[in-house]
Amino acid sequence: MRYVLQETANRLGFDDLALHEVPWQQLQPGHVTALVAALREDGYTPNTSSLYVNALRGVFNEAWRMSLISQEQLLKLRSVKAMAGTRLSQGRNLKRSLIRDLLDACAADPRPQGLRDAAIIALLYGTGMRKSESVNLDLAQVDFSERSLQVLGKGNKQLIKYAPAWAFERLQAWLNCRREQLPDGLGDDVFLFNRIRRGDHITRERISKHAIYYIARQRGLQVGVRIMPHDFRRSFITRVIEDHDLSIAQKLAHHSNIQTTAQYDVRDDNERRRAVDRFDL
Repeated sequence: MRYVLQETANRLGFDDLALHEVPWQQLQPGHVTALVAALREDGYTPNTSSLYVNALRGVFNEAWRMSLISQEQLLKLRSVKAMAGTRLSQGRNLKRSLIRDLLDACAADPRPQGLRDAAIIALLYGTGMRKSESVNLDLAQVDFSERSLQVLGKGNKQLIKYAPAWAFERLQAWLNCRREQLPDGLGDDVFLFNRIRRGDHITRERISKHAIYYIARQRGLQVGVRIMPHDFRRSFITRVIEDHDLSIAQKLAHHSNIQTTAQYDVRDDNERRRAVDRFDL
């Protein structure tokens, strides 16, 4: 969000000012309209346009709370809409065979990274959790008997995620490796996944979100596909919709709106064609 606001300030002519020096309270509806038009001209998607507008709305709300703008001015600023429209999802539906290939690639890696990456992939795909949720996982949040994980999700909400047995097997293998690698019986760090440095050295540092991107990209390259971390969540939700229904998928994804869940359905065109072909006379 900081990057979005700095980019917004640059586009509005405040590129010589630091973010906290920009006179946000002096902006008029015309500035927001011009920003939306510029984003459209530069080929930005409607979702990105909404992100920029929502960032500004957050600033305007705070300006109103601080009595820097009137309520009338706030309403005028908030009346400017982002770019209308939608775009097809760029996400990938990771088939079960591809997940098995990814886990096999990890298993073939004799380094600690192999076991750690397999556990991360297994939890991302097996629970549908977000990358930030996996990074922030602590060992105390894991219940091995119930095969459940307590995560802190979006909106500061505590959620319970359930994982299949095969995912917990990968997680247990990683934890066993960590206990063996770290000296003096200090193998049980408070967090779940450690950063591993060059030379296969397991550090006492928590893994970062950037590392999750790197793991998805590198393991994807090993099996010949381009993978983003959120593809695991998309694939989890798509599979639940396929095997069960949209309502169950909504509950497991912890979406407050079922329409959000429906947007995660990334089944390919062949499956859509087969659905239409079943409409025989």
